Amino acid sequence: MEAKSASRIDRKSSIESEPRTLNINQIQCAREAAMYVVRTRTMEEAMSVFTEGLEPVVSVARENIGTMMNAKEMQ
Repeated sequence: MEAKSASRIDRKSSIESEPRTLNINQIQCAREAAMYVVRTRTMEEAMSVFTEGLEPVVSVARENIGTMMNAKEMQ
């Protein structure tokens, strides 16, 4: 018989790595903040606020090109 290992593997539920969902109050607050930005900034400034930090989807797809499957592979 083998002795049980003293070290334990700590596992994390996959739900803990998922993005959190906003509740209705947080959604309303975000709407009000967005409206404030739209009303107090120029169109260019507002677009900059709303798109800051975003990356084009095309660049992400190029990075994953080796891991993507085509329709024939999925069948």
